[in-house]
Amino acid sequence: MAVDTEQVDAPVCAELEAFLHHIQMERGLSDNTLLSYSRDLTRFIEFLDQRGIDVLSAALSDAQGYIAKIREQGLKDASIARHISSLRSFYNFLTLESILTANPMILLRTPRRYRPLPHTLSADDVKRLIESTDVTTPLGIRDRALWETMYGSGLRVSEAVAVEFGDMDSNEGWLLVRGKGQKERWVPMSRQSRQWTDRYLREVRPLLGKDASKSRRLFLNARGREFTRQGVWHLLKQYAVRLSPPLDISPHGLRHSCATHLLEGGADLRTVQEFLGHADISTTQIYTDVDRSYLKEVHRTFHPRG
Repeated sequence: MAVDTEQVDAPVCAELEAFLHHIQMERGLSDNTLLSYSRDLTRFIEFLDQRGIDVLSAALSDAQGYIAKIREQGLKDASIARHISSLRSFYNFLTLESILTANPMILLRTPRRYRPLPHTLSADDVKRLIESTDVTTPLGIRDRALWETMYGSGLRVSEAVAVEFGDMDSNEGWLLVRGKGQKERWVPMSRQSRQWTDRYLREVRPLLGKDASKSRRLFLNARGREFTRQGVWHLLKQYAVRLSPPLDISPHGLRHSCATHLLEGGADLRTVQEFLGHADISTTQIYTDVDRSYLKEVHRTFHPRG
């Protein structure tokens, strides 16, 4: 990924370029993640420059002042935590490369993040959403295949729009998914997903225009071009608001719902972690809070003293 060096002061440009190159090569991060690092660190460098402080001379107190400033500007805890992580990683790199003798940001504290429970749909609401597609129309068939695949395989929207022809084995029921940092995993496809995706490929995709034949992406928009994440988000919102009563759902909400329904059905946490492509099981554990509410409901309903 090329870094826009015009956004970074000349004295520190080499260090930032080297850091971004390092994390791209060593950690295989996505372009979006690299851009986040670049923006966060450029913002910090500009903060230092306004105060006449060189990036290699910055102290912990300078970073704390920067964090206080961006908090005053209304950044949420999740964004602040990302900025702190960027600073720690950058200065750790400078230390490992012997550019600095010690990491001045090692004691920079991350704010406690409130992690709200994911918004999930009931299985009935998922069914209502998916079956609201008009499968008498070509685009309705495409949408049915898309929703079945996203929910059935627990995909992130970025993963869904990146699926290619060669990634799907509908005979065996497996889908190759490219997750964060281009990490690959195989996930099962549901029977409904296989059925509707096969139909979409046979009956609909060939009709989406000449651009469709040029793309290896599985799901395309009405003009035969590759879907964007925003395009899928808007399409799902259109379906959700047309229902009666309407649903509050996003593409990530379908993924949340898939994970929750797996746990409710008896799947163990480690299996769900692998299925979702979470590097850390603590990310998956948030779903156990949702599952506990279901457990409480079951206990209240069926226990003789519930």
